[in-house]
Amino acid sequence: MGRPRIAFDTSALNALAKDGASSVPHIKALLSGYQVLLTAMSVDELISTEDAVVREELIASSQRLLGSGVCVWPPHEILTLHVAAHDANPGRYNWESIDIRAQLYERAIIDRDFTDALCVQQQQEQQATEQQFMGIWDSLRSKLDPLFAADPAKRPQNYRQAVKIALTGTPNVLLGIGQGLYRHVTKKDLTDAEIDAFMAICPPFRAACYGLLGSWYDVSLAPAVFKKLAGRNDQMMSIYLPYCSRFVTRDKKQLERLRDVAVEAQITCDVSYFDEFMGSFSVTV
Repeated sequence: MGRPRIAFDTSALNALAKDGASSVPHIKALLSGYQVLLTAMSVDELISTEDAVVREELIASSQRLLGSGVCVWPPHEILTLHVAAHDANPGRYNWESIDIRAQLYERAIIDRDFTDALCVQQQQEQQATEQQFMGIWDSLRSKLDPLFAADPAKRPQNYRQAVKIALTGTPNVLLGIGQGLYRHVTKKDLTDAEIDAFMAICPPFRAACYGLLGSWYDVSLAPAVFKKLAGRNDQMMSIYLPYCSRFVTRDKKQLERLRDVAVEAQITCDVSYFDEFMGSFSVTV
């Protein structure tokens, strides 16, 4: 049996790099006990760091993790791979057989195959994508607020209450999100029963849909919209949960959300807070 897989979100990777030389023993121990999944989404965020010196520290720290790890594609690529494979042959589809390794990102990290101009472009593209993503949910809020004003008791107070509404409402919001993602790849419309069946056999797809419900709640439904919200990247990190036995973050809001997603989507993954994990891990070391 292979080593358990572990993934770190961007906040955790930042913390590892910030620790500098003191993190090296921890990284060595991690590499001996785990296979590290370095997500392309985090790599993209690290590359977009404006300060070239800080950026190099982040990339160098991440490169050490490749000593016993691999890069995996960003969420939209993973979704495309799964949906395309299922659409091509539903009867033979097996989510665990889909290769999501992103060797292109591994080479970019090792060779530093990116320029300052590319880093700036990467940052601008991420900001534009985030603004567009949040705008979709914000426009929905303007339509829903009058309905909740008429009956405030119906407004969900937390993510899990929102999930219950999503699953029991007409139409089913969760299935609608799944149908939209599937249609984006194949241009085909699946029935509720068909998309529900696909979610059942594809945990990464299911986790991503539950992750997007997070933005549906945070921006469109929550009693108050806070300035600092989990954004697109934070919610889409959900797709990586089925691939690892442990997911580590130093963002407490991300910690709570991904734990909720794991429960609601029935994904077996221990979502851990960075400081607590590294503290307990040092005892093992």
